[in-house]
Amino acid sequence: MKGDIYTRQKCPICKGRLIHDEKRNGCYCIDHSECGATKFFVRFGIIFKNYHNYFEAYQFLQGLRFKFTEGTFDVRDYQKDAPLGFSTLAEKYIKMKQQQGLRSISNVKHYMNSASDYFEQKNIKTFNRADIREFLYSLDDISEKTRHNYMSCIRDFFKNLVDDEVIEISMMPRMPKIDFELGYRKITDIETQNSVLNKIKEISYHLNEKIWLGCDMLSLYVNIRPKDLLNLHEGDIDTSYGVMTIRRPTKKKGKHVKITVRLIPEHIDEIRMLKEKYPALPHIHFFRHVSGVSGVRADIPFGEKYFYKWARKAFEKLGIKDLDLYGLTRHTTVTALAKHVGEEGAKKATGHFTNKAFERYCQYQDDDTFEIVKAAAEMKGKVIDFERRKQK
Repeated sequence: MKGDIYTRQKCPICKGRLIHDEKRNGCYCIDHSECGATKFFVRFGIIFKNYHNYFEAYQFLQGLRFKFTEGTFDVRDYQKDAPLGFSTLAEKYIKMKQQQGLRSISNVKHYMNSASDYFEQKNIKTFNRADIREFLYSLDDISEKTRHNYMSCIRDFFKNLVDDEVIEISMMPRMPKIDFELGYRKITDIETQNSVLNKIKEISYHLNEKIWLGCDMLSLYVNIRPKDLLNLHEGDIDTSYGVMTIRRPTKKKGKHVKITVRLIPEHIDEIRMLKEKYPALPHIHFFRHVSGVSGVRADIPFGEKYFYKWARKAFEKLGIKDLDLYGLTRHTTVTALAKHVGEEGAKKATGHFTNKAFERYCQYQDDDTFEIVKAAAEMKGKVIDFERRKQK
């Protein structure tokens, strides 16, 4: 039989070895049968485990022998460093996602660390649907959408283990169903949107012209998001051709993905003026602080919520409540566009319809899409006159 039970103890009389005797349920001296061990260890190949009780050691050994005979024995299940422990593999999963440059890595870290605290080193081959559900509903004070996000992350974690052949697909636990319904974001109308943007310009333009410019751009180019603008560098905007290049845009996967957005003349002229006023090297962030504003160091990039900070100030001055930056800009414009150019045109403007063959590396905004941007600009009262700009 494979494996056996041993002891380090010696016979107190002859100092000889104590040999395992299954009939007597212990380890005894051959010459002095009354002398038996009180401490034991099981050795099964490279597996080694100590016991203070013979029957526990015997049960463990028989379990190993059964799995070995059955063909389900996996030495990783018994290694001290727990190579199949949830926490061990969760740490590797987070590291892998970091190396992939995942944008939402902070969320992944939070989800997986919370799961690690709960499951600790539970063997990932022993998980079932109930285990996942109990963890998800142990999380208090979160929305069902957030609970669903936790579940999606754990599902991807197990799927990755299957893809890497750490476990077989039959060992992947089924995920519980988390029902949720996203609420509608509050929007406004174009007239109110323009009033807010004008107020932002009134209270911030003398401090930093780029605050208003960023908010105005978000209200017009509805296929880009605040993070996309904040990641813009000086070299990403070409006023000669009237385009800006968004590298690794939000909601697009892949390190080399980029979209090139055509700018309206008003923004081209504004950006050209700002580039002349605040000259900088191509690798410097375009949306950055300038000198003269108290408490802020010049050339530091805008923070993640900086545009929203100024939008809130404008909301307060205009007495507007329960409106956020997305509702003010992207969502209000898209809703108005749907009425102005039709739902399909509005969807196209948001970038939902793209050419998959080019999406991995470069998606250039086509003429049809720019026509919709022009329609949005005209709807917002902006003058679209390329001939006037060419004559300058």
